[in-house]
Amino acid sequence: MKKHLFLLVSGIFLFVAACNKVESDVELQDELVLKKGKVVQNFTAHLSGDQEVPPRETLATGQAIFQLSKDGTELSYKLIVADLEDVTASHIHLGLPGVSGGVVVPLYISGLISGTSNGILAEGVIKNENLTGALKDKTLNDLIANINNGNAYVNVHSKLSPGGEIRGQIK
Repeated sequence: MKKHLFLLVSGIFLFVAACNKVESDVELQDELVLKKGKVVQNFTAHLSGDQEVPPRETLATGQAIFQLSKDGTELSYKLIVADLEDVTASHIHLGLPGVSGGVVVPLYISGLISGTSNGILAEGVIKNENLTGALKDKTLNDLIANINNGNAYVNVHSKLSPGGEIRGQIK
């Protein structure tokens, strides 16, 4: 009985300590963001072939990370890929999951990268003047509204799959 009571009390203590640690980690992250003074909203996209329309069988994967500036005028991004053969381009498109849409922001347009790509494919800053297609002459707020409505995705094109090899909704 004493052993069970000891285990119960120990478990409660560890649970409370873990909760405090998580809370302090969140506070630390918030503090770091506030100290930077720029980042107010983050978005990510996890890219895979099964999200393409139609789905593709590929070993390639990727992740896109976006950070909106405090004043909402710049969207910084980093696009990372793994096991992607013969990359040709990457863009942000407008479209819901399972629906293909038009290009609204070029991310990588420098031409064919022969061989296997692993690591950072592209990084930069998106501003109003970088918007094209359906968002040409619009503002970054229009892109953010589409992202928040689940209507924007990152697509990476390859020589083998010119329509797109990996894709992921921006969330």
